Amino acid sequence: MDLNLLSTLVKVYQLKSYTRAAEQLGLSQAAVSMRIKQLEQSLGQPLFVRKGRSIEATAHANYMMTKLEPAFGLLNEALHKVEYRVYAPDLLAYELAKFDIDVAIPPAEQEQVFADIRNRQVDLVLDLVTTIDANVICEPLLEEKIMVAVAKGHPRILDDLSETQFYRERHVAVTSRHQKQVLFTLLCEQPKPRVIAHTATSFVSQLAYVAHSEAIAIVPQRMARFAKQLGVKLLECPMPMKMAPISMLYHRSLQQNPSHQKLRQRVRDAVQAER
Repeated sequence: MDLNLLSTLVKVYQLKSYTRAAEQLGLSQAAVSMRIKQLEQSLGQPLFVRKGRSIEATAHANYMMTKLEPAFGLLNEALHKVEYRVYAPDLLAYELAKFDIDVAIPPAEQEQVFADIRNRQVDLVLDLVTTIDANVICEPLLEEKIMVAVAKGHPRILDDLSETQFYRERHVAVTSRHQKQVLFTLLCEQPKPRVIAHTATSFVSQLAYVAHSEAIAIVPQRMARFAKQLGVKLLECPMPMKMAPISMLYHRSLQQNPSHQKLRQRVRDAVQAER
């Protein structure tokens, strides 16, 4: 069977679109459609059916892809140097960079992160995850202790903090990608209302705001290096807090890919080196 036909099938299946597959393959949409029709005629089975304005893979196409995707992953690895795209939050970017792992900050919306995994726009995602997708492997990576970030020289807070003091102060919040919930609400066992002075988009920007104000924040302990550089101290939380779970997410088709397995091990080595 023609390898070009099979590679077209893989691309259409991954992107769920003739148009987008044509763009990535450098072909016309008509040429992509013709290749799929040739395959269907050769197999005697339909591979895609129309569903509204989109297409949906048939059971036969799903079965074929369980065999084809891993095989094409190995083929691409043999023919090309594999360059993986990795999403990671700022608290892990420094460790990964030391292991020569290039990272990008994930999109703000969690659904977009999962869409990028499904559409093969990203190969590995490191994040605090609260949603499970059937096509996505969610593999625990580490758990982070949560601390309270306070500017050195804070006029009211010295080296410890009571729960009453904690709620009396103004706070810098950071949102998670899960339904845009504030991280504190997700991790505090019995959260109470807080006065939010500012909402940050990352832990580094959260610390930067704390450093130049009297507001406080909760951050993972791993941010201690950045906190020290910014003139911020980390104190124990005065109330029970859950550990922040960070997981590795990737498409199920990559689970047995040898090169991707090596990437995941490099990530484990990188984050464990800082423990």
